[in-house]
Amino acid sequence: MLASSHGLQQLEKIADLKCKVDFNQGLDSRLVTDEIAKLLSKIKWIRFIRFACNTTQAVELLLKAIENLNKYGIKNYRIFVYLLVKDVENANERCRILKRLGVNPFAQTYRDYDRNILPTAEQKHFAWYLNQKAVFKATEWEDYKE
Repeated sequence: MLASSHGLQQLEKIADLKCKVDFNQGLDSRLVTDEIAKLLSKIKWIRFIRFACNTTQAVELLLKAIENLNKYGIKNYRIFVYLLVKDVENANERCRILKRLGVNPFAQTYRDYDRNILPTAEQKHFAWYLNQKAVFKATEWEDYKE
C-alpha cells in the first residue's frame, strides 16, 4: 500500500470516506515518512496499525516509523507488530524494546515447509509467553522461562 502511488491514493480515499480498515498483513515501516504518517493518522483503524519487526536491523526503522506516527497523534498502544521468532534471544531483545514503548507485539514462530523446518519447543514456548498478554505484561521472559 505504501510503496505505490495507487496504494497511497487508495489510502487517501479511505481517509476521505471515513471507512474503518484493518490491513492484517502489516505495512512496511521503512516507508513511513512524515507525509505518510500524517496520511495514516487520518484513517480510522478498526483496532491497530500493523507492522513487522523480523530482524534486529528492522528495529531502528520501526522506531522511526513510530516516532513519525506519534507526531500525528497515533498512540503506541494502537500499533501492532508481528515479531518473527527464529532465534529466541534475538526475538526477546526486539520484544523488550516494543514492550517498553507500549507497542503490541505478536510472536510468529519461524517455519519453512520447503525445508521441513518446524518451530522448536523453545520458539513455541516464547510465542505462547508473548501472545498471552496477561502473562507478557506481568513478567519478563527471563523470569517466565524458568
